Amino acid sequence: MDLLDALPALRQEPLLADRTIALVGVSAILHDDNAYYFEVGKPSYWARRADGTLSVGIGGIGGRPEPGEGVLDCLHREVREELGVRVRIKTPPHTTLVRDWEIVARWKMAPDPSSPTPYFISLFPPRLGGPNTPDHVAIVTLLGRPRGTPRRGDLFGLLRVTRAALGPFFDRPEWTVAEARAHPGLALDLAEVLPEEAVLRPVLTARAFGVLLREGR
Repeated sequence: MDLLDALPALRQEPLLADRTIALVGVSAILHDDNAYYFEVGKPSYWARRADGTLSVGIGGIGGRPEPGEGVLDCLHREVREELGVRVRIKTPPHTTLVRDWEIVARWKMAPDPSSPTPYFISLFPPRLGGPNTPDHVAIVTLLGRPRGTPRRGDLFGLLRVTRAALGPFFDRPEWTVAEARAHPGLALDLAEVLPEEAVLRPVLTARAFGVLLREGR
């Protein structure tokens, strides 16, 4: 799916216009009055470091659009499957463009009742070459509020971060499982036990969100 076909209002932005950008993921930063909610990545995405330490990614709630599925349909399906709740999409004050883990642009989008306003868009270089390779691949991240209490659905794990712990959590590049369990503002719900020495690190949507948090301070 092409990003500008999925969200035509983005064609007005000079940094995105006249480029081929493949939309490979739709995610959300979800929060309620008390906490923010993040995915603990599945085992197929874990990595083992040279010293044997297990590295586990922490990401946003969401996934890859299915064929013919729009941005909102994808997100509503993923939130329902992953957290067992519905979600109310919020309109952020502006949209931020993140490329190579740096903020490169920020703009205010005109409201469009037929299309959601992204909270931020993350751009990455394509992994493969060839004549049909896009200029970039993108993950669109929306801002939302769960309708109900999130629970771990088809996720390997769910991380709950209180508002007070949000800054401290993202100020560090990684946490061990033992440190996360000991912190009063972090709560892990896992399908299986992880080694206490395994590290949790923000990736993709969560890493980009951390960039926004630090820039905002």
